[in-house]
Amino acid sequence: MHVWIWLAVAGICAAIEILSFNLVFASFSLAALVAGLAQYFSGSMAVPLISFAAISVLSLKFFKPVVLKFLFRKTPPSDTGMLALVGVKAVATSEIGDSTGTITLRGETWTARYPSGVINVGSEVTVTEIAGAIAMVMPVFSENQSKE
Repeated sequence: MHVWIWLAVAGICAAIEILSFNLVFASFSLAALVAGLAQYFSGSMAVPLISFAAISVLSLKFFKPVVLKFLFRKTPPSDTGMLALVGVKAVATSEIGDSTGTITLRGETWTARYPSGVINVGSEVTVTEIAGAIAMVMPVFSENQSKE
């Protein structure tokens, strides 16, 4: 076979791989490129066929599992949406009690509630829960303050 046939096989396998994305045809494409190089540098017919078979088997055995593990690795779960706001610090923009109050949370104004008393304007608070569109908060106590 001619070198251009190996290159055509590599291109066709690469195109099929793009459509299927299971890395089988990527292995064949790589093997066809190596076989094309082997055909170019050797004149025999056996060397490219053996290299195609060997590279196909080796890449399917070793390359595919490593790449699939890398591509489909699992990231640790992280909270998103409302759950990501729990534990975040905010600043009271109005007096917060059990029925009124607002905070600035990540640049946005939120309605806030603190059922155990009153939090003054400008105090730092921590979000303990999100109930609908209301942030349940508690004051952040510094080492100099005492919990009353």
